[in-house]
Amino acid sequence: MKYIVSIAVVCVLGSHAAVAKVSDAVFQALTKGAQTKIELHIQDDDGTPVPDAKIKAYLGMNFRPLGTWINGTTDTNGVFVLEGKTCGDEIEVFVAKDGYYGSHVVYCYAKMGEERDVKDGKWQPYGAAEKLILRRIVNPVLPSVGGQFVHTQRLNEWIGYDLEKRDFVSPFGAGIVADFEVLIEWNGKWLPDYTGMGVRLRFSELHSGYYSCDVNSASDFRGPYAANPENEFLQEARFFEDLTNGRQTKRHRFDLNKCWVVRSRCKIDKNGSLIKANYSVVHRVGYSGNANGTAGFRVIGAFNPTPNDTNLEPKLQR
Repeated sequence: MKYIVSIAVVCVLGSHAAVAKVSDAVFQALTKGAQTKIELHIQDDDGTPVPDAKIKAYLGMNFRPLGTWINGTTDTNGVFVLEGKTCGDEIEVFVAKDGYYGSHVVYCYAKMGEERDVKDGKWQPYGAAEKLILRRIVNPVLPSVGGQFVHTQRLNEWIGYDLEKRDFVSPFGAGIVADFEVLIEWNGKWLPDYTGMGVRLRFSELHSGYYSCDVNSASDFRGPYAANPENEFLQEARFFEDLTNGRQTKRHRFDLNKCWVVRSRCKIDKNGSLIKANYSVVHRVGYSGNANGTAGFRVIGAFNPTPNDTNLEPKLQR
């Protein structure tokens, strides 16, 4: 199976005033291009080189549609050397191989506020080694990660949320089992009467909760292969945006560099020991206010319906 992820990335060159501060060599490279050389090291989850991986790379010249596409494969050491001319605004690399999830990364020499240099018509660092992980397809069982906004008039009170149905529980939605509870903090008003908005989550069952872990943002498969039941599971979380006098003062959102592993629907024995539970992965928690005073809430993630199965690997679409 072959997978390729598509991610939209824009690297802004900035105003004439910003460009004017760079050296003549960099200015020429930003406008007319300079040579680049990137040594791509493709490895699997264990750090083993992946030979014969298909590489599709794009070297941008002042944004699309200008630029050059380059195709090739990694050598026996999992290495592919990408060389060509670019203005540095958009360098995309797609990697794919049967039996692996696709990976995608973007390099940009023209990010505002970052150092960039050109010597002898070459972007620096020239020939730098870059590592990219190509994750193995092991045992995909979960449906593809997704989730739509569901809406409610219930503000400032706890409502159960069903991760499998991706909705509030009845009578507020189509959900059946409350994996956790949600409280949306909002007065239902916009400026000048808007005072902030937030969402609280809580897990009330014994042994239920969540823990966070890093994601692989370059891969089609971002999360962990499986839950770790031995981890400490937290039972409360809060995300918010607070305003004071019409100005934002604080913001705390779901960290997109992390994901949650959730344990819910816990069953315990007479001694309080866990004997059965379901595991899920959550990649994003979002909320919004609507003009009619209702609030929207969504979870992007996947639920494993098999009790005590810790597998969190999704079935991705081709």
